[in-house]
Amino acid sequence: PSPRRSARQRRGRPRRLQHSHRAGKSGGMAASRSSMRRGASMLVALVALLCLRAVAAGRPLVRNVRTNAEFMRLLNYHRDVTGMGVIVDFYSDGCGPCRQIAPHYKELAKRFKDQVVFAKVDVNGNRETSGLQRIRSMPTFQFYMNGKKRHQFSGGDLQSLNHWANQFAREFKENNVRVSRESLEAFYGKFAPDKLDNLDKVIEKAGGESGGKGHRSLIKALKKKYGEAPESEPRYDPNAKAEAKGGKAGTHEQEQQQQQPKRPQAKAEPSKPNLHLASLEELQSELEKRKAEIEAQLEEQEDQNGAGDDDEDEDGDAERNFEVWQAHDSGAAEQLAIIGGGPAGLSAAVYAARAGLRPVVIAPPAGGQLQGKGVLVENYPAVVDSTGPAVVFEMQKQAAKYGAVFLDEMVTEVKLSDTVGTPHTIKTNSTEFRAHAIIVATGADSRWLDVPGEDEFRGGGVSSCATCDGYLYRDKPVLVVGGGDTAMEEALHLAHTSSKVTLVHRGSSFAKASVVLANRVLSHDKIEVRWNTVVEGFEGRVETDAEREQDPHLSAQGADLTEPEQPILTHALLRSSGATEVERLPVDGAFVAIGHDPNTWLFRDVLEMNSVGYLVTREPSTRTSKPGVFAAGDVADPTYRQAITSAGSGAKAALDAERWINENAIPNERQVAEDEFMRELMDEIKSNPGHGAEGGDAEACDDDAAAAAA
Repeated sequence: PSPRRSARQRRGRPRRLQHSHRAGKSGGMAASRSSMRRGASMLVALVALLCLRAVAAGRPLVRNVRTNAEFMRLLNYHRDVTGMGVIVDFYSDGCGPCRQIAPHYKELAKRFKDQVVFAKVDVNGNRETSGLQRIRSMPTFQFYMNGKKRHQFSGGDLQSLNHWANQFAREFKENNVRVSRESLEAFYGKFAPDKLDNLDKVIEKAGGESGGKGHRSLIKALKKKYGEAPESEPRYDPNAKAEAKGGKAGTHEQEQQQQQPKRPQAKAEPSKPNLHLASLEELQSELEKRKAEIEAQLEEQEDQNGAGDDDEDEDGDAERNFEVWQAHDSGAAEQLAIIGGGPAGLSAAVYAARAGLRPVVIAPPAGGQLQGKGVLVENYPAVVDSTGPAVVFEMQKQAAKYGAVFLDEMVTEVKLSDTVGTPHTIKTNSTEFRAHAIIVATGADSRWLDVPGEDEFRGGGVSSCATCDGYLYRDKPVLVVGGGDTAMEEALHLAHTSSKVTLVHRGSSFAKASVVLANRVLSHDKIEVRWNTVVEGFEGRVETDAEREQDPHLSAQGADLTEPEQPILTHALLRSSGATEVERLPVDGAFVAIGHDPNTWLFRDVLEMNSVGYLVTREPSTRTSKPGVFAAGDVADPTYRQAITSAGSGAKAALDAERWINENAIPNERQVAEDEFMRELMDEIKSNPGHGAEGGDAEACDDDAAAAAA
């Protein structure tokens, strides 16, 4: 409420009820009866409204997926039960193209109802799923069939959406078939009785008893061989549930539902209170009870419609949304903003939040290099067999637990202040706000070759960090690309574990590497240097079922089980200077070590940097050349570039920022504005001579003030 409104206006009904009670017994009874009548009417109206909502809910045209467990249940249900394809829209409310494509997406959902499943994921609300799926721009659309991702693209491409929706609808129609065991027994009994003993193998080869593409292929093969096909039925009938209620069985799903044991009849409930005779307290109690019952029914119905099973979330967390930053009505500046969502930024957020600074973490959902494709974390203390996105998500949860808030947008401009007490200004895609202190944790990006196969085999053999991934290729031949100190260090590191290291350099000497490192590489018996040679591409194969079972990327915590089979690197394509043919070099791993680009373009010509663009800090602190601006992680670290060192520097930056805020007496402007409002409110209440009984009541004033503040 506005501070200019009167206390009576802000207090509303509680003030009038209290006055009626004090006016006299008969007046209080009349008011009580009136309140009960109003309460009964409100209860009836609200319950009716909620019931209408429950009836109208049904299967949503576009399912809103709030958690990753719900996301996995959705995919698994339509893989195992319906066979329908699933299209998922990753969006953000602040994204213009997302809002433009939304009505078209809903129209597609109407058009392909009961043929294709349409879902949406708010990247701000469901960070775990968007992080695991490495969503880097909005909108992004993913297409799943039989639980595996078939395609993905970003942008409002309506033509591609139409194409894939039609494709999935066609596949569903073709494969929506099931041959029951009884039908197969009858068929083989007629045409091939000797094969009845192998019936289990036939069903297993067709993909099990649930039906689908395997059953369609089986029908086709049997018809070709025997000139006749076994009797079949639809695998999934969208009206199965409605028919089952009327006693009409027909599909496999209905049969399973009918075979489930009946639930015991519930005992008769005590009669509901008569709404017109109930007291106000009884009405309120009944209202809360009915609201809870209806909301529980709605939640159960939504789970059944969207996911198809009753499994609980794997980790027991029902909702894992993080608090999203909102501007304060007073325009108050924040005490601390953190630009970057990787280990450095999130470590700083944990320390700053525990110090009571309520940091604002500004970063797109990607979350730094740990969110990259195929990233496993095996060298971070206390983290065993986990993916990069899973580690980032746990860091986000920890920061949010202690009070950090998040703004999932890209920072587009920063205006730094030279004066202590004058806040810095931060602009994002859709908003602008101020902060007294800033921690820059924007990281550094690896440089890549941009050759065919490089992105495809990321996580399957191609990497940019030997320290991170080199151990995966122990006793195997590997390739290193580069000619500077980074390439020398990578080659020497890999030589300790790999069977052979081939170092490819486009020049004829290591002019950019230090003499000591270059000599060590040239003299190492496990390292072969290929001068005047470039990499033109990478080749490989798809992993086998046995390899997939052993794939550490899939057994790790937070693994994306929806990914298709991982491509495995087998060869690097090399071309020597003057050669006419490309050489196919057998390798199991390839490490691109051609440098990094620090993400410091926001601060060019504003903060002090070294010759290659890394921020310069005032050692041993994390302070930069501007007051109240600190740097953490790879953006200021051209040497180590590890998640653990980034997290450590993030903690240092938070401690430095807290100390700077305290030394300069930087106020919490949000709290100051709220305290000022409460003071005005209390002064107005206490100065109102008509409050309550004659002369007022200090306790009542306090109660009213608390109610108004709430």
